[in-house]
Amino acid sequence: MGMFGQIRNSVNSILPRLYNDEDLVVEVTWRKFINSVFNDVLGFNEDTYVDYTVNAIKLEKENTSSGGVRSSGVAMSVGDIVYLFRYVDLPSGISTRDVIVEDSNPYSVTKIYPVYELVTKVEVRGYA
Repeated sequence: MGMFGQIRNSVNSILPRLYNDEDLVVEVTWRKFINSVFNDVLGFNEDTYVDYTVNAIKLEKENTSSGGVRSSGVAMSVGDIVYLFRYVDLPSGISTRDVIVEDSNPYSVTKIYPVYELVTKVEVRGYA
């Protein structure tokens, strides 16, 4: 087994404990976009979603004096929210047309970054 295989096994052994930690995770609804159909009666497209309940680690913008760059070196601007999901917990075929709902607050998915099939980093933007 190569070095990456050893690292993957180590990370996979820790992830279940992290994602079951009540102090660390939030439960969200991942609303996976299925299709959009024009409704003649209403006069606009209606989107169809399938909902999945998943745990995520939520990272929010913290006020820093380092020019918008967090101490971790990750540039974030005011209002940025990032969720980290276990790769295996998300449905297949996720896209930026999906919506994440946390505490009845919907967020549009703006970017999705799978990380070596271990975790998926998802950047979102809140609806006005």
